[in-house]
Amino acid sequence: MNRQSQEESNPSMATPKSAASRKSATKQAAPKKAAAKKAAAKKAVATKAAQAVPKLSPSAVVPKALAAKGASIEGFIAALEGWQQAIVRPLAALIAKEAPEAAAYVKWGHPVWDVGGPFALVKPAKGHVTLGFWRGGQLSDADGILEGEGAGMRYVRIPQGGALPASLAALVREAVALNERHGDPLKR
Repeated sequence: MNRQSQEESNPSMATPKSAASRKSATKQAAPKKAAAKKAAAKKAVATKAAQAVPKLSPSAVVPKALAAKGASIEGFIAALEGWQQAIVRPLAALIAKEAPEAAAYVKWGHPVWDVGGPFALVKPAKGHVTLGFWRGGQLSDADGILEGEGAGMRYVRIPQGGALPASLAALVREAVALNERHGDPLKR
């Protein structure tokens, strides 16, 4: 039987740890505990700072309460910064004019317009507002204003201070017609 197994079977044979080795183990654990306390304190400060930030900070475009499903489009627009309102409000009016039968609601954190399924969305960003079309790849984009690739989503970015492209009305009408013809683009 080796010494370790003898010590395990007879604890009185085990050599006690020296005071120096116990002190060394304590010294090694102390920095870990201090680091853990420091990390916890840092996290608490960060949490308090995050709670103190107003809901509409420069990095946030819309308060979460308004981006929630069921919020009104007008409430969403009212929560935007001035230049974003100046783009989103006419976009919403244009879509309402060109697709009066469309349901408008806030879903996925931004306004969505729906005729037999979603056909358009508006998403404000820091320096531009995006108007996206679910069937954008199928739209006849005579002016070449749509960005993106593939048969699905295509979009127009309207920069801060920019004007709405004249061909948007035709794109909205065509997007509605595609949804009426092919059904909900989310159910492929």
